[in-house]
Amino acid sequence: MATASTRAARVDRRAQILRAAKQAFSQKGFHSASVSDIIERAGIARGTFYLYFESKRDVFDKLLEELLAELRACIRPIDLAPGSPQPVEQLKGNIMRVQELVLREPELFQLLLHQARGLDAQSAALVHAFYQRVLDLIERSLEHGMRIGLIRPCNPAIISSCILGTVKEVAGWLIAQGQPPPDREALVDEILNFGLRGLLAR
Repeated sequence: MATASTRAARVDRRAQILRAAKQAFSQKGFHSASVSDIIERAGIARGTFYLYFESKRDVFDKLLEELLAELRACIRPIDLAPGSPQPVEQLKGNIMRVQELVLREPELFQLLLHQARGLDAQSAALVHAFYQRVLDLIERSLEHGMRIGLIRPCNPAIISSCILGTVKEVAGWLIAQGQPPPDREALVDEILNFGLRGLLAR
């Protein structure tokens, strides 16, 4: 019991440090934020910080890794097995989950969307690598959609960039509102209709 309790306490402390880092990075930017800013927000000693992370860059890396893992969990492959929901409904579910993630992690998305330009070269490379992994994830999803006949033939590299650009702008708009949209499903429907049908009237 003592070992399990200690392990749980370590997990909680690590999460506490990550939350504090997200706040510090989003408010001051990665370059300007310091370990002191993080430990002050976390309410811990400096030595405690270094029990869990090597540096503020290590914290930043872990935040990106966790965000990417959550994005992967949001985007589920389309299932065409008998009895499965309609493909459009499954796409809608993917968009809804991504929207909920943006609203749940506004500090980290704020950093990625609006403060990445102020990072130093090494940190900017981390953000670029993160976006590249997201593009790869979208591209693989597009290729899967073409294989099963759900998506028209297209250049997945170009279209994945278009999708990521749309996601980033909508995410920025959501964060700027400061509160969830009054009708989340209507927002998801608008995004889905734009992606599937564009703007031309039939």
